[in-house]
This record gives sequence, structure tokens and C-alpha cells, in this order.
Amino acid sequence: MKKATVIGVGSLGSCIAYELAARDIVDQIVLIDVYHELAEGNAEDIAQAMAFRSNIDVVAGGYEDADGSDIVIVTAGKPRTPDMKSRMDLLKANIQIVKSIASNIKEIRGRPVVVTLTNPVDIMNFIMWRITGFERRRVIGSAGMLDSARFRRAISKRLNVPVLEVEAYVIGEHGENQVPVFSRVKVKGEKKAFSKEERAEITEEIRQSALNVISKKGRTVYAPASNTANIIQMIIEGDSRLAVVSTVLDGEYGLKGVSIGVPAKLGSGGVERIIEWDLDEDEKSTFYKGAENMKRIIEELSLS
Repeated sequence: MKKATVIGVGSLGSCIAYELAARDIVDQIVLIDVYHELAEGNAEDIAQAMAFRSNIDVVAGGYEDADGSDIVIVTAGKPRTPDMKSRMDLLKANIQIVKSIASNIKEIRGRPVVVTLTNPVDIMNFIMWRITGFERRRVIGSAGMLDSARFRRAISKRLNVPVLEVEAYVIGEHGENQVPVFSRVKVKGEKKAFSKEERAEITEEIRQSALNVISKKGRTVYAPASNTANIIQMIIEGDSRLAVVSTVLDGEYGLKGVSIGVPAKLGSGGVERIIEWDLDEDEKSTFYKGAENMKRIIEELSLS
């Protein structure tokens, strides 16, 4: 029996819960929110949606009901708004929320894998790891696959090819220093080269993609929800495909004590193996610039 708990069930959290239910990859979903009636309403709504499709049990509860969860998904926090130029603007608003949630997750019985979505996700995932005290590979941030989806979409539109024929990944910081790995892009199975100008234009397009959606509909929901559900499905089913997730490094890429997006293979314990790619000089420069930015912020935080 597989069990997932979603903490924070506004637009994004409830959409993730619905995705998990619709894919029928867990047997029970527990919804937790400071607004308990919101959790109750979403639980009943999702359960009714599944009534002709599966026997999944969807309930609203508290942290005590999360015992035995295989996956704990954290979306609680203030969302990014159009006036915020950077995800880092959310740091002060969300840090106390994530600290409190992490303290509660620490007491959950079992060995859950924690998937963090609260922004700025790399910092919040590090805080989640530090406060829970869980093994680092059981605490992962969901953002890299979302950025990679945006990268694939941008290339698909530019080259006028079906998006499923594009293989492309974004690693590094989920933010200004994200790293579209152009050196590994494949289209129809063949490596694809891009000019310096094309790289700059595509990089700017994917950097702005979230704000473009937020400015039109208020928040991003379906893309982060679907890409997070993909990650969870890989963990639950032991899928061997490559994923990009934020995880705390301990020597990989020459880095320690920072959570940042890297390619990995996932399994029931979370990150089973971190893959170290050879990057070109521009990619390396941006990747380590993002890592240094994360380390600087972490050093300035009081995590006691």
C-alpha cells in the first residue's frame, strides 16, 4: 500500500493531489492545510472525481495522519506574484512556514521521501533537510523538471518540431542562474548545436516563462503539478529514467552543503544516484555562480 501526504492544498497542492489520484500510483492521499476546511473540500472533491476510476482513499487530516507516508509533498507558502522580480523575494515570507512544517515532518513515523516545492525551492529544500535531519537523498526539491519542460517547449517552438522529439534539461539554481544544458540537447535523437545568440534568446525565454504565465493567470499550477507528479511516479515505481531534482550535495560537482538541481536516478529512497555531467565552460560558470549564490544565502540564515 502506497501513501502520499500533501502539505498545503491551495491551487498547486490540490492539483498535485489530483494528478496522483488520477494516475492511480498511490492508494491513499492525506491533505493537510492550516485551513482545514479547504483540505476537507479538496479531499472530497478529488475522491468524488475518482469514484468511477479507482478505489483511492483521499482524506483531510493532520500530521498524525501522515504516519507511514511514502511521499510527503510540501507546497505550503506564499506564491510568487507579478511584482516579484525574483523567487528570492519569497525567502522572508516563506522561511518560517517551511521551518515549522519541517519540524512537524521530522516527527512523522516511517521513512518518507520529502518533495519540496515552496520557493525559493533550493534554499527551502536545504532548510527542510537541515531541520528534519533526514538522509540528504530523501529530501528533494521539485523544479528542475519544470525548467526542463520549459526548455523543451522553447526549443520545440523555435525549431518547429514536436516537443516529444526534444531531449533537453535545465540544471542548477531554480532562478536567475538556471543552466539550460545546450551541450546535451538532442532533437530526434541527434545532437543539436545552437549559436551564442540562440542560446541567449532561449535562456531568456525560459527565465521569463513563469512570470509570463503568472502575469496572465496569477500563478503557475498545471506545469509544476504535472512535473512533480512525474518525479513522484518515478520514485514510487522505480522508474530508471533520468530526472533533474534539487538535492543536498556532499562532494558531487565539487560542492558540499548546498541544495541545487542536478541530474539523478530516482527510486524508493529518493535520489539513488547523482549523475555528474561534463559541462561546457559557459554552463559550468553559471552552475557554480548559482551554487555560490545559494551558499551565501544559507550562510546568512539562522537555522537554529
